Amino acid sequence: MNMLAAVGPWDLVADGYADANTEFFAGFNRAAMKLLELAKTDRVLDVGCGPGTLALVASEKVASIDALDFSENMIAVLQKRIKQEGLSNVTPLVGDGQNLPHTDNEFDAALSMFGLMFFPDRAKGLAEIYRTLKPGGRACVASWAPTDQSPLMQVMFGALRTINPDIPKPQTDIASLENPDVLASELAQAGFKNVEVHKVTHGVEFSDAKTFWEELTKGSAPVLMMRKKMGEDTWQEKSKIAVKHIEETLETFPARLASDAWLGVAVK
Repeated sequence: MNMLAAVGPWDLVADGYADANTEFFAGFNRAAMKLLELAKTDRVLDVGCGPGTLALVASEKVASIDALDFSENMIAVLQKRIKQEGLSNVTPLVGDGQNLPHTDNEFDAALSMFGLMFFPDRAKGLAEIYRTLKPGGRACVASWAPTDQSPLMQVMFGALRTINPDIPKPQTDIASLENPDVLASELAQAGFKNVEVHKVTHGVEFSDAKTFWEELTKGSAPVLMMRKKMGEDTWQEKSKIAVKHIEETLETFPARLASDAWLGVAVK
């Protein structure tokens, strides 16, 4: 099983995830909300919500949003952010996206931004989203495109391989949601109609190589697991090697790096 289908890595990364990824995810979240044409009267479901990178932004545009994740630590971070921002229309829930704690036909729209792609049983996850949507309800499921379409991810993996050559080069998994045809097919198989898959590109700017490395590593569950296994002293030494690699690869700073994602949208 993919380790990112387990709760442990996400609990580990929860504290740094929002800081590292909120800006990076913003462009993809805005695109998803626009594609779904979210309205002030909508009741929305966010599956695999993490620390609320989508939910907190969407809360400004909808009547209410139920934000669910299987990581208690992620939900704890979201609860803290809800309190800080004084929000009353976001309901955080710890739960399994493959067995949602909701009745049939509850929501006007549902999103899973880079969450469902890691489910052990994606068909179950999509079936649950379909079940809980009202007839005519809209869904958006996001997945990363292959690494070779993402300059940001290419630089990141290159840096990681300089400190751990055993890490295999990223390979496109044509049976995963990295393949837009698979994303469209699985939405259709779940019963959705009017299925469309949109390619969205979004990037962020980094002032220097050290910032790039620190920001991306604190928001990555696999990398934090590697850091924990290495031990802090070894990690700090290896990080110097990684930062040097990033400097040599990008050459000039500030540097803006982008990633591609697939956004599958459909209607119940």
